[in-house]
Order: sequence, then C-alpha cells, then structure tokens
Amino acid sequence: MTNIQTNKALQSFNNCYEIIWALESVIKLTLEACLKRETSSLHYNLDNNEKFMLSEERNHYINMLSIANEKIEKLKEKTLIIEKELSQL
Repeated sequence: MTNIQTNKALQSFNNCYEIIWALESVIKLTLEACLKRETSSLHYNLDNNEKFMLSEERNHYINMLSIANEKIEKLKEKTLIIEKELSQL
C-alpha cells in the first residue's frame, strides 16, 4: 500500500470515527432521557395499568439503547485497532 493510499484509508477511518462519535452521543442522550424519566417516575397522570405499560416500554428502550451503546464501544475499539495497523504500514 502506498503512502497516499494509507493516508486516504486513515482519513476514511477518521470520517467513520466522527460518525460513530455522533451516533454515540445521540444514543447516550436518548438513554439518559429515558433513564431520567423512568427513575423520576414521570408518568403523566396515568392510571396504574398505563403507568406499568409506559414503564415497561421505557425499560425496553433503555435496554435496546444500552445494547446499541455497547456495540458502538466495540466498533470504536475495532476502528482504533485498524487505524493503528494502517498507520504502521
């Protein structure tokens, strides 16, 4: 791989990392909002059954966002490893 190709590949990884960073921010902010509403028991004057359903729905979102956040972390780790390997070429 030539120096120019390596530089282009590294720039592509930098661009990917910026996208990953932005996605991570969106996921974390959404997760924090869900957690805040759930822990503060904000249920909008609903009856008990509706409160339970809303809480269950929020917990589902919290779980899915937590999984997405974990996957983002793994993707960041792998991207950094590839970037380091490319820079050593």
